[in-house]
Amino acid sequence: MGRGLVLVPLSPLRGDGKMNVTLKLRSENWLLLGGYDTKFHKDDPFRTQSIKGLWRYWLRAYIAGALYEAGKLKCKKECVAEIKYICEKTGDILGSLNSASKFRIIVNKVSFDEKECKNINGAQRIRLLSLGRREKVSHGENLYVEIRIEESPHVKKVDENEEKLALGSLLTALSLNGVGKGGRRGLGTFSIEVDGFEGGFLKGKKIDYNMLRELINETLDSARSYLNLGVEKVSEIPLLDCVSRLKIDLSEIDESISLFNKKEAPVFIVIKVEPKTKKRMEDTVIELQDFFYRPGRSGRMGFKITSADKSQDSITRKRLAWFLGLPREQRETGYTSDVNRRASPIHLAVHEENALFTFFLSGDWPTEIKWRGLHEEGQQSKKPLDVDGGRVKEAYLCSISSLENYLKKMNYNYEVVYP
Repeated sequence: MGRGLVLVPLSPLRGDGKMNVTLKLRSENWLLLGGYDTKFHKDDPFRTQSIKGLWRYWLRAYIAGALYEAGKLKCKKECVAEIKYICEKTGDILGSLNSASKFRIIVNKVSFDEKECKNINGAQRIRLLSLGRREKVSHGENLYVEIRIEESPHVKKVDENEEKLALGSLLTALSLNGVGKGGRRGLGTFSIEVDGFEGGFLKGKKIDYNMLRELINETLDSARSYLNLGVEKVSEIPLLDCVSRLKIDLSEIDESISLFNKKEAPVFIVIKVEPKTKKRMEDTVIELQDFFYRPGRSGRMGFKITSADKSQDSITRKRLAWFLGLPREQRETGYTSDVNRRASPIHLAVHEENALFTFFLSGDWPTEIKWRGLHEEGQQSKKPLDVDGGRVKEAYLCSISSLENYLKKMNYNYEVVYP
């Protein structure tokens, strides 16, 4: 075991004993922090709103994970009371309509270059953002920013577990996601140097992604202590995206997996990916992004273009592409449902040294999803797909299995770094 997550005193800037942590962030790839017009704004080069939303998502996932491990998420459908509780506890730390956040982000220093996206037209997310626009999408490059995380002035005292949970969830967010547009698809990542706390997951003040297990476990333990919860044996999937170290039996699903034993399948998994030969950052981002899109995935795998029923791509053939996010409809084909949007439970963060894929297994999917194929005829293509727990488990394992095959084909090494 390492040192865990330990707050240490900072400089004389704060003599009142309150938390004061500085993060030095340097962008690693294309950063799109623009607003509705997809433009990079010089007057606001680092939008703290992007970090706040990401921070809140991961804090909520940790709180949900602590509840799941304590056997408190056994609701069968909508989990209304449980979701309300999770939102309340998240709001107690990062603010809500009823109370201000206990922590604030202060930008101390920022510098950047501004460029047009001339060299990244191959990135799928950039192409989607450019649809219907005459002008180029602009982005920030070589962005360096120092931000200070401190307790808000109105706060008299913050519990140590709250501080560790808040900081741990923020560092997790910046490790497993990028910031801004395309942040779940490999764009907008930062290298992170930290001052103000210690941890065995740090190497020369930077996060060591080989030691993510320690960061995540320490933060999850802080969530349990914050909520005063224990751990119980759980055998079913969580109903929400959860950060959890628990494993369940998925051996009944007919899918080949080499990363783990299906009898002990994690409900939350982080896979570290590295190219076997040195590649440019641009090429790595584009190659890994293409996994999420049928044309890119099939083309790189060398699959022939056929109907869905005859596709060599198992995600397509088994009608499981909805797991990559809803709605997923283009040119009158694809997947839709009654929900406006359901983000993919697969996240990608591409850092300079390696990339990280994160998978969540949870049951919060529509029970019916409509699918229409371009070449399929008759009623079969119009019939809704029934989505139950078994179907979600199948989609989860099939996506991981497909990723393994994709990474082998693209000449990448990969390993599980959590749990």
